Amino acid sequence: MQQFELLDRFEILQPLNPKIADLRRSYFDKDLSSIFRIITDENKSDLRKLIMENNVWSLWRVLSTITKTQFVPAFKNFYANKIEVDHDCFSRGQLQSKIWLVEKLNDLDLHLGTVFLCAGWYGTLATMLFESKIPINKIRSFDIDESCVKIAEIFNGPWVADDWRFKALTQNIMDIDYKEHMWEYWSEENQRMSYPITDRPDTIINTSCEHIEDFDKWYAKIPAEKLVILQTNNYFDLPLHINCSKSVGDFSRSTPMSEVLFEGELNLKKYTRFMKIGYK
Repeated sequence: MQQFELLDRFEILQPLNPKIADLRRSYFDKDLSSIFRIITDENKSDLRKLIMENNVWSLWRVLSTITKTQFVPAFKNFYANKIEVDHDCFSRGQLQSKIWLVEKLNDLDLHLGTVFLCAGWYGTLATMLFESKIPINKIRSFDIDESCVKIAEIFNGPWVADDWRFKALTQNIMDIDYKEHMWEYWSEENQRMSYPITDRPDTIINTSCEHIEDFDKWYAKIPAEKLVILQTNNYFDLPLHINCSKSVGDFSRSTPMSEVLFEGELNLKKYTRFMKIGYK
């Protein structure tokens, strides 16, 4: 990661914290008015080092004074420990889609209970959900890619430490029991297997439906009356997008629900994102 690429990545969080844009203008444009809007007694020394000396360690300290998101210590961890992360997890399309989801859930005033996040990748959606005002008991993030666990648990470190309110697991979402799922976790650090844990999900989230092979079979595994939150897109050009939809209506027909709470679309630069929320 380039030292100050994070400033560009954090620009997308401007709807949640406008001071991010001021920090970018302070550094890249040396904009005096922006500097005055974000400067405090707490950060003025680090802000000077950031702008005048390109001090990357000051960047983390300044960011932590203007935004309290867990994304800041997570990216500092990646930078300090030279952990490779797919930067697409912070692309504008990825984060705009997740911000949209969180905003709609806030509008619907739902209690999510225990969440199964399917094809959860790096768990950035879990971070945003925990940092929102949406009531959540715990989140289990399942992904078939074993490299996701470490990164997802850095993004969600405070909730991993909180008696595993967040836990990332390497598992094919086709192999999950969505009524009552038992899992164990092998710890490389401690060289031992956890005791068996059983979770009963209240909410199923899958924001990667375009990637799911045999989507109909997966959707059929979800029991009736579960709260389901789904996203896909019409970005057919990518080879890994094997289950895109042409329209929100097309997506809705492939995901029948007994009660639909929301369905809509979000126009992004390269594609349109579709979302449906309801009870199966």
